[in-house]
Amino acid sequence: MKKYEEILDSTVPTLVVFEHAGKHNSVDVKYLMQELGVKYEDKLQLKRIDCSYNGKWKARYGFKDYPTWILFKEGQELMRESGEKSIAKLEEMVGRAL
Repeated sequence: MKKYEEILDSTVPTLVVFEHAGKHNSVDVKYLMQELGVKYEDKLQLKRIDCSYNGKWKARYGFKDYPTWILFKEGQELMRESGEKSIAKLEEMVGRAL
């Protein structure tokens, strides 16, 4: 399994969603990630991080809301969105990196 930093440093864009198990949203993050995985296959990496038990991610990236979606490519943050998102909004976000 690749280390987190190796995933983010990849030339393939990576969409990371930081979520918290105690925060219930009406949007099913798992479903959205599956849909993106099917559509973008080898063009996009997807990573879900549960911040329920470890606050280091929130401190590292300075986000305030869950879920927070951050798109990385070659180690650089390209875009960030917080809160519930539609599949269309996430596709728009990913499209900017491809």
